Amino acid sequence: MRNRFTICLMLLAASVYGQDHRASSPWSRLTIKPAVGVLPWSLPVKALTSLSVEYPLKGNWVIGSHTMLASAVTRNTYNVETNYSLQFSQKFGIGYSMTGPRKFVRLTLLAMGGLRRIAFKETLDYPGLEKITTSSRTTMPDVGLLADWSLGRKRYTFNARVYLPFYPFEGYPLSTFQQISIESGVGIRLR
Repeated sequence: MRNRFTICLMLLAASVYGQDHRASSPWSRLTIKPAVGVLPWSLPVKALTSLSVEYPLKGNWVIGSHTMLASAVTRNTYNVETNYSLQFSQKFGIGYSMTGPRKFVRLTLLAMGGLRRIAFKETLDYPGLEKITTSSRTTMPDVGLLADWSLGRKRYTFNARVYLPFYPFEGYPLSTFQQISIESGVGIRLR
């Protein structure tokens, strides 16, 4: 009985696999966009790495995700040793994509929502005093607008994007300026 079930399952998988190669796969429309960038208004300026994934829906509508990793605090100031300092953000969203006349330039605007995790640990080592270590971790909402410009028509594109956060609300917009990110990288459409 098990052998028959296994053989039926293998035949079904082979049939589905054969159909997927004749017709275009839904994954072929997925675009992966790795990038590097900065948080320019945080002092000092902090570097970041990010990954944006976009999948086109019907018409010009797009769903996407944006993942970002950056430093949370300034590293190694006078008598302060930074053990670790991380800022991780994961957001998902939906938006609209507009193309230029020859479809060489594309602007995608995505309304994003997700979580931001900030964690750091520092040690104060001042001569004549006992070492003092402090650590902090917090998770907070991350809501904003992602604007992504793409140049190119083929499988590979050049991308530049800006993320404009809308949270925290206290002291807005000054409190969110430090979380604005400017990024650039490449876009790769899967085949």
